[in-house]
Amino acid sequence: MTLGDLRSFGINLESVGVACMWLALVLRAPTAMRSSEQRSLWLAVLGAAAALTLHLPWVNDLVYQATGPTHLTALARNLLGVLTSAAVLDFVFLAFRGRHTYPLYGLAAVGMTVLTWLDLTAVPHLSHTIPPSGAPAPSATYWAVLIAINLSTNVVCALACWWYSRASPDFALRVGLRLFGLGAVFAGSYWLLHCAYLGARYSWIPSLAPLLLGCYALARASAICVPLGAMAALTLQRVRVLWQLRPLWRDLVEAVPDVRLAPARRPGLGFLRYSDSPLDLRLYRTVIEIRDAILDLRAYVPQPVLDEVRAHLEDESSPPADADPRVTACWLRIARRAKAGGAPPHRGDLTVPVLGGADLPGEIEFLRRVSKADTTPRIRELAARLERPTAPH
Repeated sequence: MTLGDLRSFGINLESVGVACMWLALVLRAPTAMRSSEQRSLWLAVLGAAAALTLHLPWVNDLVYQATGPTHLTALARNLLGVLTSAAVLDFVFLAFRGRHTYPLYGLAAVGMTVLTWLDLTAVPHLSHTIPPSGAPAPSATYWAVLIAINLSTNVVCALACWWYSRASPDFALRVGLRLFGLGAVFAGSYWLLHCAYLGARYSWIPSLAPLLLGCYALARASAICVPLGAMAALTLQRVRVLWQLRPLWRDLVEAVPDVRLAPARRPGLGFLRYSDSPLDLRLYRTVIEIRDAILDLRAYVPQPVLDEVRAHLEDESSPPADADPRVTACWLRIARRAKAGGAPPHRGDLTVPVLGGADLPGEIEFLRRVSKADTTPRIRELAARLERPTAPH
């Protein structure tokens, strides 16, 4: 691959990265507008997206066609980059210190003022560039200040993201901070190359710079989409659990209709929702209905049958975590058939041997294993063989 090919690929990747940033900003806007913490981060990424957009060659061509050649586009891009760096650092510190670091914006304002003064007092120029030979425009001092500001802020951002991500107990926050840190590494590398190019005009540096900016844009877009990814993963997990519990829930609710907390809905994916109930509430209701049905059906299985079920299953080679779910699935089958056959409920000690874990996640996992065991041929065969003790007298 030639240097020209590398530069062309980098420019295309930068365009894709910028498009991803704008898409991520649109997707995150509704949530960000409702949270002051997320709003500051959203505005920081908005500034970065605007700065990178102004860096794209075809965008500059459009601006020049509208306003004529001007150095103000490059100045605005660099000033936005400085402000964005301060905003990103503020977010990183806010994530763990719990308060904004407003002096960062004061330092950014000083840097922006210096850059503006250096630009406006320089000799007339049409662009901000470091040519392959000759003096940089607007000046070497301008570029030295710009590189120093951006390189230092990105180094601090990368180190802070790495440090704070290691201490965070929240997985999504750890991923988000590390993606922000990765973006800072790419941006820092970009400015480090500019520092090297300012002193030694290596021809390969301008070809590599767009590639680093493209990687930076993708990392930033990915970072602000972490909450969306976590929400999607959680939703898929809830759907998966509901789908796994559905056969058991359907059979138990059919056996004990009174446990249903809401009217039945249409078949298919309609089981995922009760009217306009959130998915978490639907899962919680499913667990309650299954548990209530289990408590009701316990009266249709005498203790000797429970003991016999456990005696038949405890000697079989199965993981310890599956022992109680297999026993529960077996006696529930016996109880459902007994109630459907008209057997009267028993009296006496009707304590349910096992109902699951001590919390909701533990109970969901237990019921998921019960639903899985209920479909196995061994449980069906054993339940059919032990049904006679629950027949009507």
